[in-house]
Amino acid sequence: MTIRIQAIYESSYLHIISAITKQLGLHQLIDRMVPVDPQCQTRPSDIVLLLLLDIFSGRQALVHLEGWAHEMDLPKLIREGVQPSQFNDDAIARHLDRLYDAGIHSIVSECLLQIYQKERIPLRVFHADTTSFSLYGAYESASSKTLNITYGYSRDGRSTEKQIQFGLVGNEEGLPLYADVHDGNLSDKTWNPSVLSRVHEQLQRAKIEGEWVYVADSAAMTADTLREAKAAQALVITRGPNSLRMVKEALAQADSDQAVWSEPFSLAEKKGTSYRVWETSASYHGDPVRLIVVESEALDQRKERTFQKKRMKEAELLQNEQERWSRHPFSCREDAEKALSSFQKSLRLEFHRVQAVIEETVRPKKRRGRPKKGVEPETETLYTIRLDAGFDQEAWEKARRRASRFVLVTTVPTEWNGRLMDGKEILALYKGQISVEMNFSFLKDPFFTDEIDVKKPERVAVLGYLFLLALAIYRIFQRRVRQFVTPERPLKGAGGRKLTRPTGQAIFQLFAYVKVVVLELPDGQQQRSLGKPLTYEQRRILQGLGMDEGIYV
Repeated sequence: MTIRIQAIYESSYLHIISAITKQLGLHQLIDRMVPVDPQCQTRPSDIVLLLLLDIFSGRQALVHLEGWAHEMDLPKLIREGVQPSQFNDDAIARHLDRLYDAGIHSIVSECLLQIYQKERIPLRVFHADTTSFSLYGAYESASSKTLNITYGYSRDGRSTEKQIQFGLVGNEEGLPLYADVHDGNLSDKTWNPSVLSRVHEQLQRAKIEGEWVYVADSAAMTADTLREAKAAQALVITRGPNSLRMVKEALAQADSDQAVWSEPFSLAEKKGTSYRVWETSASYHGDPVRLIVVESEALDQRKERTFQKKRMKEAELLQNEQERWSRHPFSCREDAEKALSSFQKSLRLEFHRVQAVIEETVRPKKRRGRPKKGVEPETETLYTIRLDAGFDQEAWEKARRRASRFVLVTTVPTEWNGRLMDGKEILALYKGQISVEMNFSFLKDPFFTDEIDVKKPERVAVLGYLFLLALAIYRIFQRRVRQFVTPERPLKGAGGRKLTRPTGQAIFQLFAYVKVVVLELPDGQQQRSLGKPLTYEQRRILQGLGMDEGIYV
């Protein structure tokens, strides 16, 4: 009697993702919301989990999922009884259609809300933004309600490709509470007002009453957004476009002697950029708003390059003019004065001070031949313009200071929920906008979200929503690990690096070579074991997540 190796699975981190998904109860929620076909051998949650695992493993085309499933540890990853043959492309396509018909937006919205409730995450401050996602192929919508895959403003600069857009509203950790897949040509100025009522509905389902804060970029600075925000009990923080009159006035007033700026402060713990703020108020379409003028010590790199180019261009212009006048002096003062006056009128200098003088030079007049003896040589008077140019350090600093300023517009009162909401606090909340923007790196990473290879817009929508659900699970995974990994107790990552705030992908690397061996014993029973024992860091991560090697064996 011998022991036979029945299978070897390269399990890596997918077992952790599967365990988290099951802990969150998403499979029961999906099966409750999507009608199960009694003739179908798989459940909707089986397909959703398989596709989520596919996203986390590096994306296989749907036609290859059945072959990929043969290499996966399906009994542990999904559930006992499922077979790889049940995940052929026709079965997956039918499930995608069922998910769409059941309302994929509502399904994912309920999943996101359940994640927040299970994890007990505060529901008061949210950041919103959108991004585009390019697609290839010809798509025809069945109706006006179907996702419109079309040309629109591309954040990637791909104006020749069709696209859809992702909309996200999440907390300061990047965890979405609301997410949608919308038309490729929908403007952010239209999306922002429309999404406020939907987020409000999410909060009502969570039994959260009272005001909440909505942080967004400058596209949210519209009368429609403020009106919808008031109806949704939302307080808005956004960046004021420089084209707005009240923003221009605030920036002009910030230079006056009456503007009392705050002391410099930093929002980061170490080596952070220093800021100053000054506050004023205004009325926008009849609604009172606070205007927070922010001055950053660090100038944006693009603006810095622009300033340097302008400075060099001015210096070059002055040098060229001086050389030209030195080579070609004027024969009368009147001509020199006219040339100087014309030059001064056309001069638009920002970073240089210029003083111009007309110098008179008397020299012998040049004649042909040798001059006669005893005859005084004739002389002529020439007039040369001389420029004394100097770099204007004060103007340079003043221009850089103005360029480093921007205006935040907010309807948040100076005190909210027992918390002082001064200019510094408003800026800190606005800077949290990077959390939702960092989510776009996940949604645009070819490893997770490669090309969508389905023909129907409805199925594109479903896959898009599953990308968003995968993002939420990724954020939860990362959040849980960061709760027990501290600067005092860092994680030892790949290559021995110390990780104090590890990303999900850095943790994935630590589990990249975990293998599960399935043995068939002499009595016909199966026994599962790890290819080799887990390392200290792997066991520490599992323990911190409330798991053990049982997720594998």
